Amino acid sequence: MIGLCSAYYLNKLGYDITILDEGDGSNNCSFGNAGYFSPSHMVPLASPGIIAQGLKWMTNPESPFYIKPSLDINLAKWSWYFFRASTKSRVEKAVPILNQMLMESRTLIEEILADTKIDAGFDNKGLLMYCKSQKVLDEEAKLAELGIKCGQEVDLLSATQAEKLNPGFEINTVGAVHFKNDAWFTPNSFMTGFQKYLNGRGVKFLYNNKVVDVEKNHGQINALITEKGKVEADQFVIAAGSWTAKFLNQIGVKILLQGGKGYSFEVKNPPVMPNTASILTEARVAVTPMQLGLRFAGTMEVNGLDMNINARRVVGIQKSIPNYFPQFDSSSFEGIKTWAGLRPCSPDGMPYIGKTKKFDNLIVATGHAMLGISLGPITGQLVAEIAQENTPHIDDALLAVDRYS
Repeated sequence: MIGLCSAYYLNKLGYDITILDEGDGSNNCSFGNAGYFSPSHMVPLASPGIIAQGLKWMTNPESPFYIKPSLDINLAKWSWYFFRASTKSRVEKAVPILNQMLMESRTLIEEILADTKIDAGFDNKGLLMYCKSQKVLDEEAKLAELGIKCGQEVDLLSATQAEKLNPGFEINTVGAVHFKNDAWFTPNSFMTGFQKYLNGRGVKFLYNNKVVDVEKNHGQINALITEKGKVEADQFVIAAGSWTAKFLNQIGVKILLQGGKGYSFEVKNPPVMPNTASILTEARVAVTPMQLGLRFAGTMEVNGLDMNINARRVVGIQKSIPNYFPQFDSSSFEGIKTWAGLRPCSPDGMPYIGKTKKFDNLIVATGHAMLGISLGPITGQLVAEIAQENTPHIDDALLAVDRYS
């Protein structure tokens, strides 16, 4: 999503664009996620309380958040800075930046969809945060107040009011918070259509083409050496998600980044289909009505670049669903296929967007964690501004690529 949005805005400016992908362009974190455009998520992952909650979850193999213990020095550094960033003062600085980016991106995606004519099932009914306990509902109400201060439309709903938004869909909660600026689409439909659109605009795609080396000289990258030959360019954008740090390390650029594994699966014929996307708040499970079924997504498993599927985590997602939606039971998930993807997570929950000090023609765009879809359009716009040697209209030290160097 980040790479294609960058290509979209650069192409609009007249740049000749070539996209390299080690795979076939159809198997990355942008395809199997919950598909949200979520201004509701203006608080970064690293926030007060997350450490204590994470420690409680560490011993539960079915919990929604887990940091795999490891002797890896990069994980140790990442964890230390994650701890340091999880403070009230740091979050207060991050929220205005993240909110601006999310709100602008929410507008930009509708402009992109209108321009490209891609049918991805876009829906703007907002996002319901379902809460099982009054304590959690009260916590979400505080988040709602923050959202309102940030210029968002938010309603606090009783369980009955929430059910009225989804006639025939039973919920077992004490209430919900409705973030009305949120929207969603089917990400795999959009990604496929977006690649076709860009190809039609003259963007070149080099699939199944692994970069094995970089030709560089005096603070400039001259070319990428791939398994199929040399690719020369004036400027380079690295948007390789969780693999970005590994690539940058090979050319002497250090960033702190960990893959945050998430899982999803689709129920093709659910017992009942909701009208509105939602999050099962205590379980941290996202629920999205999509073009080909009802998608459930969840977990944040920080463990480097490990793509193995942990079946216990998937079971944890499945077990949580009937607790909120009594029309579902274990038989609702028979025959499902589980998808896994790695979200690129920075220690402070803020993306890396900008140039590095080492190379003046290399732009980095990664670290969006669970907001890759949400922040794709605005990141692409910022990348295009940077490529033009302009100061991006959102320019903050919290986005700096070298902030942990």
